[in-house]
Amino acid sequence: MRDLLIRLDQKVSDGFENINHKLDEMNRRADGHEDRIRRLEDTTNNRSQFIPRFEVVEAKVAIHEGRFNQLDGAGKGAGLFGRVATAALGALAAVLAMLGLQVSTTHKASHPTTVEQPAKGAILK
Repeated sequence: MRDLLIRLDQKVSDGFENINHKLDEMNRRADGHEDRIRRLEDTTNNRSQFIPRFEVVEAKVAIHEGRFNQLDGAGKGAGLFGRVATAALGALAAVLAMLGLQVSTTHKASHPTTVEQPAKGAILK
């Protein structure tokens, strides 16, 4: 009978040990879930604080993108104007050349042409 009581006591203490072990495991798991939920709530709160700051940055980026587009368009317009002006000057020079206008790059008084200088040994009248 004593052996039966010892075995019964051992089974009961093993059962309580298993129950306590399972309860500890459940508590750890519940604590882990609580920690994860708390971290998710903290992350959600932090993200909600970042939304207005993000919207401000988005607005500034949109303004700068508009300015970059304007500068890009202005650069293309200036390039087009330069090409048109070059073509117009070339056409004007061609028209003036056809009309017989010549432009001298040297001053006549300091560098007389051969027509204005008598040849050496020429007889002057």
